[in-house]
Amino acid sequence: MPIEEHNSGIPLTKPPADSAYIAALWEHPNLCLAFFGVQFYTEAGQRLYEDSGIQEEMFPALETAKAEGLFLNRPITTPEGRLLMQYWRSYNDLGHWARQLPHSRWWNWLVENTGKGVAFYHEIYQIKTGEAIYEPSTKPVGPALFCSVQPVKVGEGLSKERQQRFEDERLQT
Repeated sequence: MPIEEHNSGIPLTKPPADSAYIAALWEHPNLCLAFFGVQFYTEAGQRLYEDSGIQEEMFPALETAKAEGLFLNRPITTPEGRLLMQYWRSYNDLGHWARQLPHSRWWNWLVENTGKGVAFYHEIYQIKTGEAIYEPSTKPVGPALFCSVQPVKVGEGLSKERQQRFEDERLQT
């Protein structure tokens, strides 16, 4: 039973409350996972970043990035600083968006201000296979927010088969 349609065009289903469930990652065989982090080494570096206006621009800009292939943006706080965990439809979609404003301006700002108490890093992964499984009564997070979900038996041990399904779909695209 569909509950909404995500910008991926796939009707999402409500997760079962009485069983474990999986997110059908094979619906996105070109999935790309990206982490973007900022680190502050001095209070002056943190103020410099805050005064840049990047933070205020970021979340509205990422909302518009959904039309370009961003499935989900998850802000995370780590001991090193702020981190964005992003799921993209493909590496090409991420690359295209990254070369446009405002992202390109943010990147230039970060490069120009390296060594001034602020640092930036990113990690980008093109997913070969993947699995997202949630135990009973788990609220949807991550891929369960942009993939359809299917009930599974707890402990049935089909991880290898689910990851193979992802790989098979990836090879067909």
